[in-house]
Amino acid sequence: MELIKIYDGRTVSAKELHKFLGPKSRFADWFRNRIKRYEFLENEDYVRVSKILDTPGGKQETIDYALTLNMAKELSMVENNAKGREARRYFIKAEEALIELYKNKRFEAFSKLQDSLERLKERVLENGFSDADYLQIDTEGRKVLFNGKLVEDANLNLLLLKGRDFAVELTRTNIKEGDSLESMESTAKIHHGEVREVLGKSGIKPEEIPEEHDIKRLDE
Repeated sequence: MELIKIYDGRTVSAKELHKFLGPKSRFADWFRNRIKRYEFLENEDYVRVSKILDTPGGKQETIDYALTLNMAKELSMVENNAKGREARRYFIKAEEALIELYKNKRFEAFSKLQDSLERLKERVLENGFSDADYLQIDTEGRKVLFNGKLVEDANLNLLLLKGRDFAVELTRTNIKEGDSLESMESTAKIHHGEVREVLGKSGIKPEEIPEEHDIKRLDE
């Protein structure tokens, strides 16, 4: 059972952990105090995550933090209550499951694809565009690969994971400084189309390959 979502098998949302643990203090105070008291380090134990939300009053920034499993486990332990102990046991079990998953070639390919996507996102942001623009660029490429169908990366088989990773890496490599959003979308479409063409020569249509179980599910 997934008590607290673990993103890409690596990180935990500080806000979601705070909600599960149920401390009396507000999230911002709780997190700031834990950072100070236990000397957690930014970009090592956690990463700041900023999101812009559309609210009735206009756009509003919300701040969360992506925690490593080790930090999430320690925060649960120092809470010193039933919820904290339950969360800590859950994270320990999750780590054990992840060790087994890392031995799995499909999970290895999925992790490599996630790293490639992060690098593509960095390249898009360096060109002055947003997270939403990055998602649009990648989505347009995926549509070409799957002939209009969108399949979650976590449900792809090993061959398609490697094909996606190759297309993403080619896209990142060929995006140049100053490229427009349309140009970057076109680059993603071209390289995903090239992968589709290579697969097609072997009689493979990506959209017809059955989906696999979600590789991120720790209880599979």
